[in-house]
Amino acid sequence: MCGIFGFAGFEKPDLLSRMAATVHHRGPDGEGHFSEGRFSMGMRRLSIIDLEGGSQPIWNEDETLAVCFNGEIYNFVELREELQAAGHRFRTRSDTEVLVHAFEEWGEQSLERLNGMFAFALWDRREKRLFLARDRAGQKPLYYWDRNGRLLFASEVKALLESDEVERRPNREAIDGYLALRYVPQPETLFDGVRVLPAGHCATWQRGELRVRRYWDVPLGAPEKISDADALDAFEELFLDSVRLTLRSDVPVAAYLSGGIDSSLVVAAMTRFNDRIRTFSIGFRSEIDETAEAATLARTLGTEHTEIHVEPEHFDELPRVIWHMERPVGDALLLAYWQLARETSKDFKVVLSGEGADESYAGYSFHKIIRWTERLRRAAPDALLRLGGATVDALPARLLDKLFVYPAFLGDRGKAKTAEYLRRYPDRDLAQSYAALKALWDSDERRALYSDDFRGHLGEEWLKHSRSSEGTFLARLLALQYDDWLQDNLLLRQDKNTMAHSLELRCPFLDHRLIEQAFRWPDRTKVRGLRDKWVERELGRRWLPPENVGRSKVPFYLPLEVFWQRPQLRELVRMTLDPEQVRRRGYFDPRYVSWLVEQMQSGEFLYLKQVLSLVILELWHLVFIDKQRLW
Repeated sequence: MCGIFGFAGFEKPDLLSRMAATVHHRGPDGEGHFSEGRFSMGMRRLSIIDLEGGSQPIWNEDETLAVCFNGEIYNFVELREELQAAGHRFRTRSDTEVLVHAFEEWGEQSLERLNGMFAFALWDRREKRLFLARDRAGQKPLYYWDRNGRLLFASEVKALLESDEVERRPNREAIDGYLALRYVPQPETLFDGVRVLPAGHCATWQRGELRVRRYWDVPLGAPEKISDADALDAFEELFLDSVRLTLRSDVPVAAYLSGGIDSSLVVAAMTRFNDRIRTFSIGFRSEIDETAEAATLARTLGTEHTEIHVEPEHFDELPRVIWHMERPVGDALLLAYWQLARETSKDFKVVLSGEGADESYAGYSFHKIIRWTERLRRAAPDALLRLGGATVDALPARLLDKLFVYPAFLGDRGKAKTAEYLRRYPDRDLAQSYAALKALWDSDERRALYSDDFRGHLGEEWLKHSRSSEGTFLARLLALQYDDWLQDNLLLRQDKNTMAHSLELRCPFLDHRLIEQAFRWPDRTKVRGLRDKWVERELGRRWLPPENVGRSKVPFYLPLEVFWQRPQLRELVRMTLDPEQVRRRGYFDPRYVSWLVEQMQSGEFLYLKQVLSLVILELWHLVFIDKQRLW
């Protein structure tokens, strides 16, 4: 696990060392550089495999190929044996060295053989060609700036900003997408000119030209025919193998444990390979806290368990968290990931997580809502859905709260969004319905929020549309998440918060073999009636106590209603959303923002989350554009 960085098409002798300093937290155990003419690259290393011999860059036998690598190749042992049989000679025991020999042997097709999480830069000195690649699900980040034949790349944007070539300018076109989704969908970032190499993509730079292509996608098509018993056995076998591979490490490995089915299966699988496991959970000292369930399961599985809590004073750390995030996610949950990673990193360099299961096995409530709405649309006239919207409008919000899956107060704001979703469903395609249901701010709310000068930026250019008409409705819905939600939201906040504390996060459910298996299988292996994640829960019946298997998914939600009246949060709101500050920034109508802050008194979770998304956006500007040190 490392941070990588470099540039091509120009020379700047002192730039590499400055780039290295900005990503020191990603790799405090070592540093390596290489420069040749108008190309330079480097890395910071977090030593996990081959602690003594894995320094980078690593070369092939004749030193014509060099690689700087961030991540883990979990199947490096098997690939190493295959490459040695083909005549390649290895100098280290590291997974990194597999990359240069694999590229010698198979070229760009070597990506298809890699099982892991990665972002790497491979320099071919004979062809003067740079090859960049990112893993299939986007677990490891890679950013670049490309202009006039010059290229900069790095694991973090901060490293790119060390170059005089890259201006500190906000990407105003990306703000609309951020407010709608709480994150900026790839390939854009909030930094003007800085882009993301998307998950499942690679790029080649040669003679001043950069070419980007997709090398992997989720499989969509007619589902395979498979019995329930065969599906369960096949899932159990492959899942165990995925956990086995992610446990490969020369340092101890811990696990996050929430008590939900995903992390519970990961820890239960770990016990098959290791009888001494440490687990960590995060709570909020509120009614939605799952720490008690996690602690009970930890006792059942025999792990040594640590419980962590988000406290009001942790909101003081939000500016520092934003500095590490770089691409802001407009959700206070960032603080939970920060605290969890900080405490875990005190004793470990590697931790396993259940992240990624919901995206393959349909575990979110919006999966059910969209499927139910689509079934109603197919079975009844569109007018019935519009009537449903009118009915929701007429119902008291407190009645709808009883049906609301989130452990928060839906309120009038939430009721209005539900009604609008039903009324407009017949006029939207799948991608639009998916975005509308997840949206924190709908288009009317954003229009009211924007200043007169900024209103022209309203639009949906950020919307990701379905790439295929093949596959079932559910499969196409799940596929949408791999274009932004997973890589730009969930995995982004995990990577940046763990690496801020030099901690490597591994996600067994994001083994590409498991993802492809899930997409090839029929819908019933994922959803049956009101039951989600069928195949996971059936495996849980074999491995876990019944109470863990039958529990409905509790959304991982930081209860702002518990914290919003505390002085730490109120000071953040005052500092960032003061009317004069809002006016100076120029994006929003100060009167509307002030009205929104007043609505926090209602305790409605949408008002609270909307305010926090604005707070986080302004903190990003203060930290990165105004260069204020707020911690």
